[in-house]
Amino acid sequence: MARVSDEIWGWLGWCPMLAAPRYPPRGAAGVAGDKDTTGDGGPVARRSARFMRMAWGVVALSWVVAFLALPYLPEIIPVHWNVYGEADGFSGRIFGAFGLPAIITLIMALLMILPRYDSVQVSLDAFRDIYAMMLFSVVSLFFCIEVVALANAAGSGLPVSVIFPVLIGALFIVMGALMPHIGRNTTMGIRLPWTVRDDRVWKKTHEHAGPLFIAGGVLIVFGSLVGRTWAMAVMAVVTIGLVLYISVWSYRLARARPLGE
Repeated sequence: MARVSDEIWGWLGWCPMLAAPRYPPRGAAGVAGDKDTTGDGGPVARRSARFMRMAWGVVALSWVVAFLALPYLPEIIPVHWNVYGEADGFSGRIFGAFGLPAIITLIMALLMILPRYDSVQVSLDAFRDIYAMMLFSVVSLFFCIEVVALANAAGSGLPVSVIFPVLIGALFIVMGALMPHIGRNTTMGIRLPWTVRDDRVWKKTHEHAGPLFIAGGVLIVFGSLVGRTWAMAVMAVVTIGLVLYISVWSYRLARARPLGE
């Protein structure tokens, strides 16, 4: 189970951490400055820069799509749907069209600023390519939601109550594939009090959670496509179940040995 994400990257013909160290020891020399791995000229830096450019490209595209969709939108458009896919929240055309691009831009800016305040900076710096991939995945999710929402507002009749959970499930799969490669930090990952204080607990928690998130994502996708009207419920149950199980599992792991040993 712990190697599921590695197998997925193998099928894709590329491993995100092929040239990068995993879980570098705190205070290790060269962790943040080794040009073969994490330095400005290393593969980690190049991958990070590539995915950051792609993420900013998605941000720009979100504004382009909003401008292109504007002439086709009615004066009042839906911006929120209940679990049955019925619109229960509405907005004016301008706010409805450009609200999500503004949110996407804000999320991008916020996620770029957060790493500067990470208290375990060495670990995050060594895995900044993984952070860039996560960031790209998140803004891509919101962009897809924007496209579906605008298409629905224009009269396409897309089943948003099914599509939105499917998109969330896809994000879970990506997160699960990346989780085993995330070093300890306070910005991304499963940041529980007992995981951020202990390298061993962090490592084992993320190695255990990665395949579970992949399985959960697959379950959400297929459950939503099959259940349709139950798609939101399937997503909620799987998400809550994953969060509770992983939290309890990692807590028991931390209690099994004093933190910091």
